[in-house]
Order: sequence, then C-alpha cells, then structure tokens
Amino acid sequence: MKILLSILFSIFLLSDASAQQSRFFFKKLTVADGLNDGGILALSQDSRGFIWFSTRAGLNRFDGYSVKSYSYIAGDSTSLPTSLSRAMSPDSSGGFLVGLEDGMLEYNANTDRFTPVKALEGTWVFQIEPINKTTVFISTRKGLVKYNPVTKKAYYYKDGPVEVLKGRVFSFERKENFLFFISTDGLYRFNTTTEQVNKISIPFIEGKPLMAMTIDHKKNYWLVVNDKEAVIKVSPDLQQYEVYSEFFESGKNTIGNFTSMISDKKGRIWITTQLDGLLFYNERLNKFERILHDPLKVWTPSTNLHSSAYCDKDGVMWIAGNNGVNYFNPDKNLFHIIPVFNKDVDIRNRRVARIATEDKNGKLWFGTIDGLVKYDPVTNEYREWNNRDDQAPMIHFNSVRGLLCDDENNIWIATGRGINQYLQKENKMIFYTSKDSIPAVFYFSADKDRSGNFWFSTRDGDGFYYYNTKEKKFHSIRSFPGLSRFAGNGGRKLFHDSKGRYWLGFNGSGLAMYDAAADTSHHWVASTNGQQGISGNSIVDITEDKKGIVWISTFTGLTSIDPETKTIKNYNQTNGLINNSASAIAVDVQNRLWIATGAGLMMLDSSRTYFTSFGLQHGLPSIEFPEHAASVLSDGDVMMPTQNGFVRFSPQQFTKEHKQLVPFFTSFALSGKQAQALLQDEIVLKHDENFFTIGFAAINYENASGTWYAYKLDGVDKDWKYTQNRFADYTKLPGGNYTFHVKASDDRMEWNCTEKTINIHIATVFYKTWWFRLMIFLIAIALVYVFYRYRIRQQQKLLELQGKAQLLEKEKVMVMYESLRQQLNPHFLFNSLTSLSGLIQTDQKMAGNFLEQMSKIYRYILKNRDSELVSLKEELAFVQVYINLQKTRFKEGLQVKMNVSEEELHKKIAPVTLQNLVENAMKHNIIDLDTPLIIEIVSEDGYLLVKNNLQKKNLVETSNKQGLASLQSLYQYLSRRPVLIEETTSEFIIRIPLI
Repeated sequence: MKILLSILFSIFLLSDASAQQSRFFFKKLTVADGLNDGGILALSQDSRGFIWFSTRAGLNRFDGYSVKSYSYIAGDSTSLPTSLSRAMSPDSSGGFLVGLEDGMLEYNANTDRFTPVKALEGTWVFQIEPINKTTVFISTRKGLVKYNPVTKKAYYYKDGPVEVLKGRVFSFERKENFLFFISTDGLYRFNTTTEQVNKISIPFIEGKPLMAMTIDHKKNYWLVVNDKEAVIKVSPDLQQYEVYSEFFESGKNTIGNFTSMISDKKGRIWITTQLDGLLFYNERLNKFERILHDPLKVWTPSTNLHSSAYCDKDGVMWIAGNNGVNYFNPDKNLFHIIPVFNKDVDIRNRRVARIATEDKNGKLWFGTIDGLVKYDPVTNEYREWNNRDDQAPMIHFNSVRGLLCDDENNIWIATGRGINQYLQKENKMIFYTSKDSIPAVFYFSADKDRSGNFWFSTRDGDGFYYYNTKEKKFHSIRSFPGLSRFAGNGGRKLFHDSKGRYWLGFNGSGLAMYDAAADTSHHWVASTNGQQGISGNSIVDITEDKKGIVWISTFTGLTSIDPETKTIKNYNQTNGLINNSASAIAVDVQNRLWIATGAGLMMLDSSRTYFTSFGLQHGLPSIEFPEHAASVLSDGDVMMPTQNGFVRFSPQQFTKEHKQLVPFFTSFALSGKQAQALLQDEIVLKHDENFFTIGFAAINYENASGTWYAYKLDGVDKDWKYTQNRFADYTKLPGGNYTFHVKASDDRMEWNCTEKTINIHIATVFYKTWWFRLMIFLIAIALVYVFYRYRIRQQQKLLELQGKAQLLEKEKVMVMYESLRQQLNPHFLFNSLTSLSGLIQTDQKMAGNFLEQMSKIYRYILKNRDSELVSLKEELAFVQVYINLQKTRFKEGLQVKMNVSEEELHKKIAPVTLQNLVENAMKHNIIDLDTPLIIEIVSEDGYLLVKNNLQKKNLVETSNKQGLASLQSLYQYLSRRPVLIEETTSEFIIRIPLI
C-alpha cells in the first residue's frame, strides 16, 4: 500500500510539473534577430538596462527591439579582439566590463568603443563582481583580482598572504558585504570591507569537489557536488541537507550535463543543463521541474541545451543556449496554455481549439475539429470521443462547435451533423435525431437561457431549436412565443440577458432582439452608411457587461448596443481594434471587456476608452482566434480558443502596473541617408540638413511593443505627441537652436516619467545671417545710387526717343500722304477717263455704270482718307469695284480670285491697301487675253495674301520703286507683324498682316 501511494504521489508530481511548464512563455532571440551566432557563452545587463550576450563571434547588445553586433574586424584597431568572452558585468560607475580569455575590456557608451584594460592583459577572466565605484572583484586563472575602474589599477591576491585567493575562485555570490565563493577545496566567505576570508565547513561534503554555488531567499546554500553528481541544499546553520540527483544520475557520465545555477530576484533556484533542459526548483513540491523544448508548443524553450542563466534587475530570466537566447518573466504569466489534445496534434488539425465548458467536477470539455475531449486539469489526463473509419460512431460528427453542462452534470454536444448528450454517470452517449424533433444538421453553438432551456443554433432548417428541460422535449423556434417571427434565419448564437431579452445572432443576416416584457423586437444589420447599423451580419459571440450593455462580435468588427436607448457603437481597425475579425468576448469583474481577434487578444478598459493588446510576446499560444465563443469558468477564469490550443487566463490577475521606463536615443538619420547611432549630446547640422529623423527607445523586455512614447521639439511642436512609433520626423526646419524631448511609458495615461533631451543646432542659411543682411543693405544703397544715375541716363534717352518718335510720326504722315497720292494716281484717272470716253460713244448705259463705279472709288477714298484702318470686309468690297473698272478695260486678260474666310472679315487693314497691290500687279505685269494676269486674294494664318503669276513688263514707265517700301513702313507702325514680300520664278506674293 505504501508503494502504491508513493507511485500515485510521483504521478501527481509529474503531472504538476508537466502542467507547470506551460505557465512560462519563452521569447526567443536567434541569429535571425541579429545575433552574431547562436552559441551563447555569457549574459549580463549594463547600467542603462541593455542586455549583452557574448558568442564565439563577438558581442551582442539587445534593447528589446533589435540586436547590435560587435565583432573582430581585421585591420580595425577599435574593433573587438579575437579572444572569447566568458564574463561580463556593469561596474558601479556606469561602465561595462567584458572579461576575456586573455584580458578585460571597458566599454564606453558615449563612444560605443571598447578599451583594453592594461592591468589585466594576459589574464583569463572567469567572473566579475562590482562592489562600488572604485572596487571590482574579478575571478581569474591567476586567482582573485581587485580592480579600480577609476585609477585603472589592479591588485592580484596571488601576491598576498591568503592561499585560497591565489588559486581560481569559482562561482561568486554576493550577499550584502560578503562574497561567497567556492574554491578547489570548499566554500568560503570573503568580507569585501575587511578582506578577511573564512571557510564555511560543511561536514558531510568536506573534501568533495564543488562546481557551483548559490544562496536562495531562505539563505539556504545550494551546491553542485562534482563526484556525487548531485545538487545539494544545505540549511543556513549547516546542519541539514537534501540531495537532488534525479537529473544527475551516477554512472551515466552526466556530470557534463550541468552548466550553471543561479537564484533569481526572489531567491528561486534555476539550473541550466546540456541534456535535461532548464530545471526549476518547486519549493512547494520540494523537487526540480524540468522545462523542455517541444517543437509543437511555441511557448517552450527553443532548445534543451543551455549554457548559462541570468536574472536582470526586473526579474526577467535570460537563458543562454546553443541556438540563441530564451527569456521570460516567471512572475508574469497571465496566460496558461492548454493543448486541445495531448497526442498527434499535427494530425487532422488537432491543434485547433473551438469551444470549452466546465462540468460540475471541475473537468474541462473541449469541442474540436476532431471530436470531443475531456481534460482533467489536476492529473493532466485526456479522454477523446471521435469517429474513425470502420468503427462505430462515438458522436454524430467529429466537428464540435457547441458544448454545455446541464444540472445533472451531463454534457450536451452540438456537432456538424446533430446533437449528442453524454451521460457522465452512465458513461453513455445519446444520439438525438429527427425522431426527437431535432434535425441532423450543422450546429454552431449550444447555449442556455435563464428559464433553463437549451438552445442550439444552426445555419439550416428553422435556424434555432431548443430543448425544454421541464418537458424533456425538443422544439423549433417557431413554437417559442415572440421568437417565431425569426424562424428560417440561419443562427449562430443565442443570448438571454439580465432583463429577460433574447438576442439572436444570425449566420449572415444580422442580429435580432426580442423583449418579452414589452413584446417588441428589433432587427439590426450592417449598414453601408454607418448609421444605426451593426459591424457585421455574421455573429460570433454575444455577452452583457455590468452596466447592461450588450456586446456582439462579428466577422467584421465589434458592436455595443444599449438595449434601453438602442444606441449603437461599432469598433474596428479605425478606432482601436488590431483586427476586424472579432470572435470570443468576455466581461471580467472590473467590467473590462476581453476581445479575441484574428491578430491577437485585446482588453477594453471599463471606461471604454483605451485598448490593451496582447500577442505572442505575452504568452499567447497563437494570435489567431477562430470564430468561436469564449467560456467563463467557475473561478472566473476565461478560456478562449485559438488555432494552437486553448488559452486560459484569470482577468483579475491583470493590473496596469506602471513601470518607470527610461528612454534613450538610438539613431539619427538625415533625409535620404542611412541612419547612424546617436551617441553625442548635441546634434550640429548644416542649413540644408533640416530634414531628419530621430530614433529613440526604452527598455521594456516584457512588452516592448506596448511601450508608449511622448516627444516634442521646442519651437516646433506646441504640445507633446503621443505614439508607439519609435521615430520622430521633422522637415523644412529653419536655422536655429532646438531642444528635443522624449519620455517613455508602459501606460498611455501615465506620464510622470523620466525625460531625456538632446540639443539640435541647425546652421542659418547665409542670406539670413546679420553680416549678409548688412552686405545687402550696403549693396542696396549702391544700387539706389546706380539706379539714380541710370534714371538720369534714361531720361536723356527718353528725350532722344521722343525726338525720334516725332520724326517717325512725320514719316508716318508722309507714308500716308504717299499712299493717298498713289490712290489719286493721274495715270489711273487718265486711263479711266479714256475708257469712259470710249464707252460714251459705244455704250452709254455701260458708260453710266462705269462712271458710277468711279464715283464709288473716289467716294471710298474721300471717306477713309483720315482713317488708319478699315474692316477687311469694306476693303474687299472697295477693291471689287476697282477690279470691275479694270475688267472693263482688260476684259478676260485680268482675272481676280478671292477666297477669304468669314472669320477674318471683321479684322482690320489699312485703306486702299488692296487697290494699291492690285494696281501694282497690273503695273508690273503683262495683261493680255492670251496670257491673262491672274491675281489671288486669300486669307491664311492671320495674313491676307495677294499673289499673281509672274509675267513682267520690260519697262514700267510710272514706277518710282517706292510703293511697296512705303506700304511696309506703314504696317511697321500699325502691326507687330511685318509685311512679307516673296518672289519666285512663277509668282509674286505679298502677305499683309491682318489687325
């Protein structure tokens, strides 16, 4: 019996250990994140909060966002040496020390450079322990060394009288003014003030070689004994001890399994191994738990081979391994992961969780893609009900989406092909069919109303069916008073609120509410115009908060409805959600709303103002939550399904703790150029370097993505700018002096934080400087004088131009006079009178017409003799009369063709211009019936063209060679465009600009 109890107790311990390991969520850093290589040799944290890792290839510094690497570069004297680093530590004056196999380096944050410590050249450094600003104790191969970071001097105790300090000192542990360490022959206590050394005698391990030591929160000594291959806990009075050898079994050459042992910020013991993963001492069970890598569980460590461990000032544990670093906070484990199945999780999508419920005995029941699961959280045992080929069915269908537990502790199961009921006492599964008035269709959920009815929502049939627990019968929604009007709408979820109102979530047709007290109903759908519409038409989950507001999650957002006022508010990515796909929702005791989305979990505070986001870095097994409802357990815990198991958490454990974050500047980049590390206290820029970006960050390893920043640039930003972006951009800043301020906080509402500033000087462009303005003033005076002299000269030139203008006016008058003289050419008059005399004798009627046309010509000339311009239409009419007179004389020997567009007739031309040009053509060319003179008058590109075929006379008696020249002079006065004259072998063309 005693043996049986021992076995059962061992099973319980193992089960508890297995459950415990899922409570830690390990974040990872690998070469993919920027590490030099994955083999981590040592870890430490500097005074600014940066975590440093040493690897075979060099050093790495992590700020929570990115890794900066340092390594040996051939030919660069400022780079790291090739020697490996196995120890690092901040000193007490803000510096950082790096121990090497052949010396030590001091890191200067202001220059981002490492300087060798000459006093430790050629010395292998194992461990570094700072005491104060002037004292650092160092364990080396040459014994204990005391180093002064101020004077840069070192004292080697090998030169002193104490023998134990002359050899290698192992495993420092500082407690107040004492250093506890192990040497080759035992455990010692060293007073850092008096430098006295006392051996701590432990009789039962006297003479045994020790490998490591630490002290827990109860001041117990923890020792790793070499030949016993075990971890030993020794009481503070050195009289009692316990041996823990489960993972250090004798005879299996496992002593190389141990790598390091530390006590964390709360004095808990952690051991790293090369074969058995990470070991954690469970004080309640008085045993070590093994935390192992599981490739199917993203929250477990990335390896089982660990080299060392480090606990930072915030209690975050950093575990070094062969493929990078794992880190986690053992005291902040809000989310607990429960796998859907304990075996074959990658077969048949058995990772995917859907719905959970709790029975009267505290057992958890899971609805999955691959059947029904019963899970015992105490023993960690699983039991499955699922269908397999060639076997009798265990449930209607493997796809389970709805579960509930009734008052008799029986489980109701809604599947993809019907409803089952599992009777726990009888261990019997009941299959309900259409004979029971419940169709074998696809069901989305199983819900219970306040009257004790069980509701099953389906996309098929009448949409909703319920089981009356008093009648023990199934019914359709058609028989339920007030809800029958909604029959036929595919259902997904039913909720009965605290006021007795029924809420029906449909599968694509929105949401309905029936108020039995008022006998009224409402139906909401998504609205394209955003007015009084809900966020989506496919409802996933419905719940009610402490103020009676009903919340609905949909495929496309979250909606709140006030049942009294019917006020609707929708939430999506534009006003807070990280993803529009909202699924499981739950309300905690503080009236905070927890929302599962397609990209992580969110919490909306009780004021309904601010969202808090949770992702993989917070311990979620997956950030993808499928379209299923949440479950609230009897202890207030919430369970939500994910694509990688269930996440269980206690909302009341989450409190907004304000952690003091200290910002620092990370980078500075000019527009279009690569960013540079920002190390100096002041930035000096040229006048054209006024487009830049300032980078900043704050140490927040537990939730780097949740850090808020506030910044402003004096003289530019009127108020603080709040953001989660770590970069501030500025453009087109004028020259001057600026101060940039930045703060960091883990709470959007809390800004009582440390502020960092940096001064920025932008040179003023030369034309805005005082000397340039003085020079401009002097130049302006000179220009005024020059302008004055210029004006005097211009006035003189103006007088000259006025004289020339008078001469030009006179020339114009002369040109016009010449034109008039040409118009009254006696030769034309003589020819016309001769023609008239002949006509009087031969044809008196024609002579009368001829005389009338002559009178029109001279009437036109007299009418326009004082006009500079006439319309082209008038001029064409006049020249037609002139042509008609000439045709009386020359008959068909003179042919004139006109082709002028209507659009040009309103334009202007100098009077008698065309008559002069026609007459000029007749004067210089032979006119004969056999060789007629052909004159064309056409409009083209703003010009009037007068052209004739070329058949020149040998002698022109009346030509003075000045007619066309006078015409050109006249048009120089009238138009900016010149008169163009062109002569070819066959034509003579004159172009007159139209005005």
